[in-house]
Amino acid sequence: MLSLVLTLDHRRLEGLVEEFKNSPDLSTYEEIRRAFNNHIYWEEEFLFPKVNDSSLLTIIKSLEIEHGSMWLLLDQTKEYLDNGNTEEAKEKMNEFMRVLLEHDGAEEGSVYQQLDTLSDEDQANLILEEIKLANLPKEWKCKTIR
Repeated sequence: MLSLVLTLDHRRLEGLVEEFKNSPDLSTYEEIRRAFNNHIYWEEEFLFPKVNDSSLLTIIKSLEIEHGSMWLLLDQTKEYLDNGNTEEAKEKMNEFMRVLLEHDGAEEGSVYQQLDTLSDEDQANLILEEIKLANLPKEWKCKTIR
């Protein structure tokens, strides 16, 4: 179950990147940045520490290094956007996507499968950690007072 949630989150992020590449703008960039930061925070702080298979520790370390390289690519993308260099921003986002696709495949083919071996309760608790990180849209109100 947990691997499905994580895999779907990968597809969501990849879709946002495609959207940016087709029409680069600050709003889409910020959504990508939020989604990426949230996803890797959840992985590094909650999920990866739950992996019990010691043969995956080297893979996890390389995944964390890739997180850092993608972080820097997003920083560079933002710099180009801030300076009005849309084409360069698109190229940096293309680089980000190339790393992201290989990275996502590596996670899905190794670490995520191991996370699915956790008990249902452990998986549910990890998903609850992600829910705690969620932010409501600024103007959202409950239905009865909208």
